[in-house]
Amino acid sequence: MKNGLYFVISLLLLTSCGAIKYNCADLESIEKIPTETLIKTSDSISKLWNLAWKEKEEMEKIGLTVDYSFVNPVYFEQNCNSTTELKEAYHIISTMIKYRMMKVRIVGNSDSVEIENKPKLSLERAEFIKAIFIKNGVEKNRIEILDAKFDRPNGPKLKNGNKENRRVDFEIIAD
Repeated sequence: MKNGLYFVISLLLLTSCGAIKYNCADLESIEKIPTETLIKTSDSISKLWNLAWKEKEEMEKIGLTVDYSFVNPVYFEQNCNSTTELKEAYHIISTMIKYRMMKVRIVGNSDSVEIENKPKLSLERAEFIKAIFIKNGVEKNRIEILDAKFDRPNGPKLKNGNKENRRVDFEIIAD
């Protein structure tokens, strides 16, 4: 009887913890990228942006409108407020390290299922990404956070949620 009760309590604890967050990253386990590496990344990204901008200008001269976007979201697993998939965040961080006047707005989003069960999850995601920026040398005063909840879906509302909506977006702020 005692073992059975212990098993039930353990199972309840495991399932309740799993329902809150799973497959999440610990901020402490995410290493700071060396500044030199970030600057080299920024140089590569800047070259791509410059080439794309020149091509866009040439296309517009002949009457074609082209939209280029290099800022992609960071995606999250369902019910998780952190991730180790930070490549897109590091692209923005590297550019901000090189261009000290640049500011960013980090926009946290949730899917339709998460927003009902965990209304603060989208804000927690934005705060996690902000912490990564700060850990890598971006000053706090250059970062804004917006909690979009489920107000900016990228994909359809699905019964089990939609990974396209479990994300953090980046907006470059012009002063």
